[in-house]
Amino acid sequence: MLLKFHYERGCKTFFKKHKNEQKIIKQLIDQAITKELATGMTKVKIAAMTRIEGKSIYEFRLNLKKAGSARVAFAVKDEQVLVLLITSNLQKDSFSHELETVLKGSHYAFNSN
Repeated sequence: MLLKFHYERGCKTFFKKHKNEQKIIKQLIDQAITKELATGMTKVKIAAMTRIEGKSIYEFRLNLKKAGSARVAFAVKDEQVLVLLITSNLQKDSFSHELETVLKGSHYAFNSN
């Protein structure tokens, strides 16, 4: 399965903070999500009650080498992955609040290709 990854504006702050590692961060996230989808998503949890086009939003923790540990929120539809948020905020409560802030008033959608 060939997945298409789209990084949304919730990732912008994290990428600004880690400009030099942006390429490797994307590779690590792409690989981790691809692996989770292939192995039944055993390490992911539902991140929010909000859905995007009827699809759940998931989250998991990931070690991003030099950038440290992060939580990643994403949604999947067919072969498209929307990465909604990357944050070094590991505490579940504050992560959930940050995610709700990112989702509030936003109209995320999968491409209809």
